[in-house]
Amino acid sequence: AEVVVHLAGALLPRRGETLAQANVETTRALVEAANLAGVKTWVFLSFPGADPASKNHYLATKGMAETLIQQAGFAGAVWRVPMILGPDSPAVVQLRRMARAPLLPLVGGGAVRLQPIAEADVLAAIAWAIDVPPRPFRVLDLVGPETLTYAELLRRVSDRLGTRPRVLHLPKAAAWLSAYLAEALMPSLGWSRSVFDILFNEHLADPAEARATLPLTLTPVHIALDQALSTRE
Repeated sequence: AEVVVHLAGALLPRRGETLAQANVETTRALVEAANLAGVKTWVFLSFPGADPASKNHYLATKGMAETLIQQAGFAGAVWRVPMILGPDSPAVVQLRRMARAPLLPLVGGGAVRLQPIAEADVLAAIAWAIDVPPRPFRVLDLVGPETLTYAELLRRVSDRLGTRPRVLHLPKAAAWLSAYLAEALMPSLGWSRSVFDILFNEHLADPAEARATLPLTLTPVHIALDQALSTRE
């Protein structure tokens, strides 16, 4: 093999597994195997804000994984991607389920802002990095062309499904407290302050560098949703 596209990782590790095992050790093992196999190009999906020094354990482990790849000397790219909108993506499966609920509890009323990216754009970016592998290795934020709240995104999904869930506003402080207690008392559940931070705090990025690098126009949210939902309805 000459190319590795590394997509394995977790925000919510499997029971008995840590974020370091899910995101760092998997990467370390694959880097070692890739070096032995003579791999020349590497493509990795990370998350905006990944940083080995982050206080958020998820962002720290994604940052550590990026560092391992960069130190290995491959050509290629890390794409830091937020929520991915595709027909079978976990985000769209969840949005579809939520839009069909009669009563919808939303932390902070869904006010957190997002920059969702179309699955087709992520696949095109991966293909580009394989066909024209950057050297030196690049780390780029690949976020969608629009910034909107989670509540607005959910409303757009509901409009397409013809549903009208009633939103129940949940205090953000209460959700944080539940994450704190779960992390301290029942860590095997996976619900933690790091997960809370990823889901309910904003991790926005500037798409300018990725736009200037990639030979494609990023897909608007309304088209990404049409593509993601039309195949299942």
